[in-house]
Amino acid sequence: MKRSRVSLAVCLVLLTVLFPSCRQPAVNQTANKQQQLIVFNAGSLTAPIADLLVEFSKLHPGVTPQQESSGSLEAARKITELGKPCDVLAVADYEVIPSLLIPQHADWYVIFARNELVLIYSPKSKFSDQINSGNWYEVLLRPGVQYGYSNPDLDPAGYRTLLHWQLAEKYYHKPGLYEQLKSGVPARNIRPKSVELVALVQSGELDYIYCYRSIAEQQKLPFIKFPPEIDFSDPDKSEFYATAETEVAGNKPGERLTIKGMPIRYGLTIPKSAANREVAEEFVEFLLSPEGQVIMQQKHLTTISPAVASDVDKIPARLRSKVAQ
Repeated sequence: MKRSRVSLAVCLVLLTVLFPSCRQPAVNQTANKQQQLIVFNAGSLTAPIADLLVEFSKLHPGVTPQQESSGSLEAARKITELGKPCDVLAVADYEVIPSLLIPQHADWYVIFARNELVLIYSPKSKFSDQINSGNWYEVLLRPGVQYGYSNPDLDPAGYRTLLHWQLAEKYYHKPGLYEQLKSGVPARNIRPKSVELVALVQSGELDYIYCYRSIAEQQKLPFIKFPPEIDFSDPDKSEFYATAETEVAGNKPGERLTIKGMPIRYGLTIPKSAANREVAEEFVEFLLSPEGQVIMQQKHLTTISPAVASDVDKIPARLRSKVAQ
């Protein structure tokens, strides 16, 4: 009887050694399971985030990325109002995060890139051979010229356009310029996000659009570079930028938020509701790494290194070495 038990034990050991695939099936099933990574990003971050996700997926083949692009305010409200699942939120104005998400939906944010507002056109735009950084507002106001911008309630490029016009009125000493420029844009020329306007200027439906320099360079489109006093690119001009303000829709019906002019700074966070927190942290770590910064620079974003954290003590531990406070 004892000999039979010993023989049975030996057989079991041999089976385990010869057929390792029979061991720990639950672990193998977990290893083969795909993990999701849902990223909501500003329209102007569509190309760099897409490239980042491609490279990140190569390093993490078990991760299935899902990217959703929209205006930054709209992206934030998908979380705060609609309760849509999101693992990483990246916006074109970091102030969107403290204004709409903190403290209920997020605890922290990181500022990781810069940009500037420009006026994009095409070779077939009306007066494209005459417009320059000194006469742009005169050209926009000429009869027959069609120009547009994004919805200020959905997209920072939209409210930055309104702030830019206010600053231009002061910079050029042209009373009434803001109202003239704003009234020159019919509702059909205002779209949910600035990158949607690119196709309209390429097709000739619009002559000029307000967008970011990175988009113009990605699309290889000509653009007017404004003086730094009105393009939100220069931190030294922050005090002048802040003399302009406008209102946008808040989180609740009828609520309005006051937005002041400030340098363009991109921000990101991991919402409290993130279902895939670990992989989200790994993605943000990759985005902030030298490799991630090179990918963003290739899409003409100006990266901030080290990135700036709202509160180092609140961000995930693995990210703390990548940021400054």
